[in-house]
Amino acid sequence: MASFIRIKRSTGTTAPSSLKFGELGVTLSGGGTQANSGDRLFVGDNGENPQVVGGRYFTDLLSNVAGSVASGANASTASNGFVPILTADRKVDQWNVDNLRLDANVLSSTNTDGDIFFTPNGSGEVVIGDDIFLTFGDSKDAKIEYDENGTDRVQVTGADWTYANGVSILMADVTDSSTKDNGALVVEGGVGIEKSVNIGGNLGVTGVSTFTGIGTFVSDLFVGGDLHVADDLFLDEATIRNLRVTGISTFEGDMHQTGGVFHALDARVGGVGISSNVISSLPNTGNTLYIDPYPDGLSNEGTVIVKGDLQVDGTTTTVDSFTVNLNDAIINLGVTTSTRTVMATALAGVSTIKLDTTAGINTGDGITGTNIASGTTISTYDLNEALVTISNAVQVGGIATTTQLEVTANVDTNTDRGVAFTYNTSSGAGNNKQGFFGYIDADTNTNSNAPARSFTFIPDATIVGDTVTGTRGALDVADIYFQTGGYDTTGNGIVYFDTTGKQVGAAGTAAGITTSNFILTTDANNIPKWTTTIDGGSF
Repeated sequence: MASFIRIKRSTGTTAPSSLKFGELGVTLSGGGTQANSGDRLFVGDNGENPQVVGGRYFTDLLSNVAGSVASGANASTASNGFVPILTADRKVDQWNVDNLRLDANVLSSTNTDGDIFFTPNGSGEVVIGDDIFLTFGDSKDAKIEYDENGTDRVQVTGADWTYANGVSILMADVTDSSTKDNGALVVEGGVGIEKSVNIGGNLGVTGVSTFTGIGTFVSDLFVGGDLHVADDLFLDEATIRNLRVTGISTFEGDMHQTGGVFHALDARVGGVGISSNVISSLPNTGNTLYIDPYPDGLSNEGTVIVKGDLQVDGTTTTVDSFTVNLNDAIINLGVTTSTRTVMATALAGVSTIKLDTTAGINTGDGITGTNIASGTTISTYDLNEALVTISNAVQVGGIATTTQLEVTANVDTNTDRGVAFTYNTSSGAGNNKQGFFGYIDADTNTNSNAPARSFTFIPDATIVGDTVTGTRGALDVADIYFQTGGYDTTGNGIVYFDTTGKQVGAAGTAAGITTSNFILTTDANNIPKWTTTIDGGSF
């Protein structure tokens, strides 16, 4: 009895899900198309992926008679099309490209009312050779020819040329005209012009010029003598070297100064006063001062640029800002040194100083500045009155109002550091949440064994003062790397959890193994499982 070797096969139109390296598979459906995998031959690559290497679908594409395009057909189904085969003299009886057909000496479009375009690539050109006619009309009524053997000019013969309404004529020749017999355009007969005439250069008229309508000059008008205006004079724009007005001047529009210096010792504009180096609100105008770069006023558009350092002594609030852009490479949170402003004169010998704020100050912090002894610290502070008591009395000379003092943190505040944010999970104030990510100084999370001073993310956080608590959230990243010492450097190790929940890197594969206790695989639900048995299953 003969032996048979059968490869994997299917009567469907779907490719096998996988094939071992070098394994063959075939679909024999009789319904193979470009859109499916029927009538194909497959072989598995080194990744066990089926790769198409042949099949009836492709051989039927080549079953047409050589040179036959007009009557060609596919052996299996006409909808699959076919591959044209040239004759021995490298010809086919017809050639179709999209909506163009080349048949005998005729190039035609196959779609209804279809146009034909000649579009060379880049600087390429459509060339009609020397002394060859470009002819129009079935009866060859009009012709265009480059007469290389005669006048060396483009010559038009036959019917007259007419330019339809809306079609202009541009003479690109820049030859100037000095007489009526030279220039880019010379007309031997008369010229009748129905519409306006615009002249970019000089206009020379040897006869009398009469203007019966309005004369408009869109550029400069030079008058060599006096200019007399019998009626009103209206100026859209005027540039005047010196202007002296001895009477009353009334400006009904905007007044702009683009040069020079506006001299004023004390300027007051609206409710804003400018004096010395201070911009302030004027009395009885409120305590809010706006700097608005947007011309329509009081919007969140435009940009204010501050050259130099910016110090904000009060609370900073950002409204209607979707994105904050910083050029700083590092954002420093919890800075240990801050500047405080003296709000009332402190005389020599006193130990109490009034500041603009005592927020963030702690007992034991250092303080330095004018007439403060070296090594001075803060003994006590009052948040409500913004008062601090210092360990050494103010020295001779005292401390004047607006003096800047430096406060340096000297104690461990046991506070967290990071970024907090707010969001709403649905609607209503009851769904408002506050998130946090950053440094936790002393982690008290009972669900984690992470050490103190760890980096964490809390999507629903509770923040009291500068201490953050709450359940930790998920982390979504592309890759995670352990630093040296956290994994076996021989490579190809595996990460697992120890009894504390910490991820640990197991030893690599360089040393190999002699006995396996368990093998990691997956069950029918693709869940990882440890097993002692390998079963390839059925197809």
